[in-house]
Amino acid sequence: MSYILEALKKSDAERKRGEVPTLSDAPPSPAFSVQPGVRPVAMIIVGIVATLVVGGTVRWLTLGETASPTAPSEVAQQTATPQATPQTAPEPSPVPVVAQPAPKPVEPPVEPAAEPIAQSAPIVTPEPMPEAKSQVVLEPHPEPEVVAVLNAKPAPAPSVEDKAKPISAPISMAKPAPKIADKAPANLEAPVLPALKTASAYVERAWTSMDKGLYTQAIADLDRAVAQEPAFADAWFARGWANEKNGNETAALRDYTRATDANPAHAFSLFSSGYLHLYGDNPKQAALAFIRARGVATDPALRQYNTLWLYLSRVRAGEDARARLQEDVAKEPVNERWPGPLVKLFTGEQAEDLVLAAIDQGTKAQRKERRATGYFFLGIAAEMNGDASRARDYFERTLATGAVEFRQYDAAKRELEKLNR
Repeated sequence: MSYILEALKKSDAERKRGEVPTLSDAPPSPAFSVQPGVRPVAMIIVGIVATLVVGGTVRWLTLGETASPTAPSEVAQQTATPQATPQTAPEPSPVPVVAQPAPKPVEPPVEPAAEPIAQSAPIVTPEPMPEAKSQVVLEPHPEPEVVAVLNAKPAPAPSVEDKAKPISAPISMAKPAPKIADKAPANLEAPVLPALKTASAYVERAWTSMDKGLYTQAIADLDRAVAQEPAFADAWFARGWANEKNGNETAALRDYTRATDANPAHAFSLFSSGYLHLYGDNPKQAALAFIRARGVATDPALRQYNTLWLYLSRVRAGEDARARLQEDVAKEPVNERWPGPLVKLFTGEQAEDLVLAAIDQGTKAQRKERRATGYFFLGIAAEMNGDASRARDYFERTLATGAVEFRQYDAAKRELEKLNR
């Protein structure tokens, strides 16, 4: 600023010599405050010069160019002093002395600071805009609803009708099926068989039918047999057996009684009556029937089986069965043939393992009989000894033989029912 002051002093000296100063020669110092018209002009000149100096300094600092030679020349031209350039040219030193540009470098960082704000704004704002537009576009959903309704309408129509038709057909077909099934056994059980000449022929054919399980057909033949010969004991006995196997025990007892009425010595009818009375909860009546059977039976095996059933009836009637058994065995010794080992099992003369060994002896038919009858009475012995689990095992083994032709097979089922109660 020294060269500006010198220029102002020089112009003041010339004014005093009578020269007319220009507007650019007005000094800003307070010495000219007495002239009111000159002070504003000087202030304007000083502002312009200061602006040029500051601008040149900033330009020099920012661009790295030397603006000092140009600034004095411009000042010299404005002041109309041709000697200003040689005086100002050797003054490069004031340029570094000026410390005012120091706060200006702060301005450049302000400009980049505003740039990230401008950049972040478009990044944040435009992104939600397309999302909102897409949501607005997707809001009207009339078409999916229509599609759902269209899919729902055809679904029940073909599926339900198609499935309902095949389901109704089997149901209608299944209704007459039971009728055919009901008639089929009747035709098999009681077909129209040719008539026979004698009652014995009917009885023989009836036993053949019973071997095949055709009990109704057997009863039909036996009806013809007793119709021809009402006092035919074997026919009544066979009829009673058929009714018993067919599940009609009341009719069976009646037929057995008719057989013994026709022949009081018919031991098989008495034996069968005793069996039905025993499992009909009438053990005393059963004991009487077995006693009568023992008095008339001639077959050794039947007599020994009768002894076993008589002993069981007395036990369940509450009698002293063990003592009575010893008396019966003393009157009629027991042989080693089957079922002798079973009788000795209850008298205590035979061990269980020896009975099991005797069961597996003999022919195939004999082993079948011994297993069916032997397992059953071994189960009865275990039951009397209080071993229900062992008794149940033997009864199940009896049923496993499949020997339905023996009474012990049916008796094992009854005993299992009683144990499972």
